[in-house]
Amino acid sequence: GVRDGLGRQGFSVMVARSLADAATSVAVAQPALVLIDADVLAPGALAWCEQLKRDGATRLLPILALSADANRQLRLELSRAGVDAILAKPVDTEELLARVKAAAKTREYVGDLESAASIIMTLTAMLEAREAAPGHCHRIANCAMAFGRSMGLDDTDRKALYRGAFLHDIGMLAIPEAILRRRGPLAPDEFEVVKSHTVIGDALCANLRSLHAVRPIVRHHHERLDGSGYPDQLRGDRIPLLAQIVGIIDVFDAITAGRSYTASRSSAEGIGVLRAEVELGWRRRDLVDAFATVVQHGALDHGATLSDPALAFSGMRPIAT
Repeated sequence: GVRDGLGRQGFSVMVARSLADAATSVAVAQPALVLIDADVLAPGALAWCEQLKRDGATRLLPILALSADANRQLRLELSRAGVDAILAKPVDTEELLARVKAAAKTREYVGDLESAASIIMTLTAMLEAREAAPGHCHRIANCAMAFGRSMGLDDTDRKALYRGAFLHDIGMLAIPEAILRRRGPLAPDEFEVVKSHTVIGDALCANLRSLHAVRPIVRHHHERLDGSGYPDQLRGDRIPLLAQIVGIIDVFDAITAGRSYTASRSSAEGIGVLRAEVELGWRRRDLVDAFATVVQHGALDHGATLSDPALAFSGMRPIAT
């Protein structure tokens, strides 16, 4: 009855006679929803539901259970296994149809999120191909995560710190390549063009609601405590903490990784430059001291590259226009 009812509404329904068949169907067909009969659960069915919710590829796949008389114990077991909702038998066709339509929308939404994350990763790869510092975004992001952990930042701040560090130079996509690859000092007008990458990057991130937390990092990682930075000449604590952290790591990476036109220098020299900037009134002494400690303890993971940095961008929501 369920199969025929959904079929009449244009949905394709596959019936699995075993857990192995169900697992194959989910992997191959990537359905919008999994529907199980809780009154005749096959051995291992709940463990399979738990596995679906642990797997990054299926954790957002809705699981519904049907039951004629789901007692409290069964409901608890189903919930613990990751079942999203329990529908009563006999099935209310309208309720089931509404659930299936909502699940189909969810699948479409997840596809949009994956596309958005893929686009961001592609843009960053394009940026690093144009810049004179291959791997810069990955290094900054990994360093920021290590530093954030050492500071005891919470999960929300660490996620924003990673994303912001990874995307901090995204506005450089709009800067002419001739300027990016210029050897030697830039002319004043060229430097003004480079400085605009902070504002451009901020505008690019404004189109994704989930990147709102990283916009202060993208815009303000070149600010200085004395107001001599850019683009807004913020002073002191008006500069967001996460932007200050990325600014410190950005300077450190520029010194220790080098550029196509400058040789790399030691970590000690990088810390020395940061301490000099503290004396100039550009950096917070406590942040530079804490960063120096992380570097000296070898906890920075400076050269690492994440195997799948796109995972850090899961859960993004495009803003409707």
